[in-house]
Amino acid sequence: MLCNLSLLGAYVHVDPPLEPGTRVGMRFLLPDGQLPVASEATVTWINHGAQGSATALPAGCGVRFTGLGPEEVRRISTLVANFQSEPRPQLARPEPQPDKVRIPFVTPCVVSGPRGLARGSVCNLSANGVFITADPLPELGEAVIVAFRLPGEEDLFERAAVVAWLNCDGPGRVRALPPGCGLRFANLSEPDRELLATLIHEFMGQLPRRGAARVGPEPAA
Repeated sequence: MLCNLSLLGAYVHVDPPLEPGTRVGMRFLLPDGQLPVASEATVTWINHGAQGSATALPAGCGVRFTGLGPEEVRRISTLVANFQSEPRPQLARPEPQPDKVRIPFVTPCVVSGPRGLARGSVCNLSANGVFITADPLPELGEAVIVAFRLPGEEDLFERAAVVAWLNCDGPGRVRALPPGCGLRFANLSEPDRELLATLIHEFMGQLPRRGAARVGPEPAA
C-alpha cells in the first residue's frame, strides 16, 4: 500500500520490507481518475519499527523513482500542489458520515466473519470505525471482528464491527482509497471511544501546514 508520495519517491507499506538497493517496478493509481502511474524505483531505506504515534508509518520501505515520465511528473506535481493549497488536508471520504473526522492511519489488520479469516490493512480511522482493504472482502451488512494495533498499545484492538459500505470498481468508487470497505464499530465502550478520540486529537495536532513538500505524514525517501 502506498502511504505517501513526492516527485522523488514514495513510502510503501509492505511487511517484511524490501532490502535497500532492491530495484522494483511500481504501478499505482492517483485520485485524478486517469491511467495508473508506472515507474521503476529503488528501495532507499526500510522501517521495521512499531507505530508509536498516530502519524508514524507502518512497516515498509522508502523508494526513489528512477523512471517517471514527463506526464507522470506533471500529475504528481499537480496532486502535491493541490495538497499544499489546502489549509488542512482532506482526511476522509465525505460519506457515509460527513460530520465525523477520519484520519489517515495505515496498519496491518485481520478480519474474521462468516466467510472465514482475511488479512489486510487499515487505511483510515475514526471514532466510529475504520476503512480497510482485505482479500477477500466481507459483504455489505456482514457482522465481523476486526483486529489491529493502535499506536502505543501492547494489546490488539479487537472489536466487533459491521460492514457499512463498499468501495469497489464502478462509477461510485472513491479513487483516493483502494478497493475495500468501511467498518462501523459495534457497541464501543466509553474507554474505547476516549482512546480513539485521543488518537485522532493527537493526529490533528500534528497536521502539516502550508508548504509541506509531500502528500503524507512523514518523509518517504
